[in-house]
Amino acid sequence: MKRFLFAAVLTSTALSFPIKADSLPAPIICVVEQATLDKSAALKSIVNQLEKKRTEIQKELAADEHRLKEEDRKLLESQKKLSEKEFTAKRQDFERRVHEVQAKLEVRRMQMEFAFEEAKKKVYEAFLKVANEVKTEAGANLMLYKETVVTADDAFDTSGKILEKLDKTLPSVPVSFKSEAEIKKLMQQQPPQGK
Repeated sequence: MKRFLFAAVLTSTALSFPIKADSLPAPIICVVEQATLDKSAALKSIVNQLEKKRTEIQKELAADEHRLKEEDRKLLESQKKLSEKEFTAKRQDFERRVHEVQAKLEVRRMQMEFAFEEAKKKVYEAFLKVANEVKTEAGANLMLYKETVVTADDAFDTSGKILEKLDKTLPSVPVSFKSEAEIKKLMQQQPPQGK
């Protein structure tokens, strides 16, 4: 009973203070699809450049893999002719080369990842600028992702205008790949995963 009275007193006290609803402007809302960025010509140009690089990397790694398989085959054939000590030394040398190829693969993967993130950041920055311009042109003061709205009239959707303006503003983004030395340095700076 005491809790009920306490809650009633709090409620009546809260209602007696005026609320300043006029301190914020009335929302004038427009929406944009999250996929607008993915549909942009700039992001498509990034994906195309990355696919070309991925093909180059696959060819390079396929050649490495073929070379390692051939070395492994020759090593197994020579095992009968070599002393145990000589074979162990050659096997360790072979395993070192395998490790080098695995490390090169990780560097290539990171080159692709960093290149994509840097290029996509440029598209996202242009997207935000264009979205703000379209919002202002539409007379809105708030833009939401369409996917976060339960329902809205199509008249609120600015996705088409934003995509058209983004494609004119930024039709493509050149993708630049960091050198192996830069990637190795960045990899050393990253904290180990799982910690």
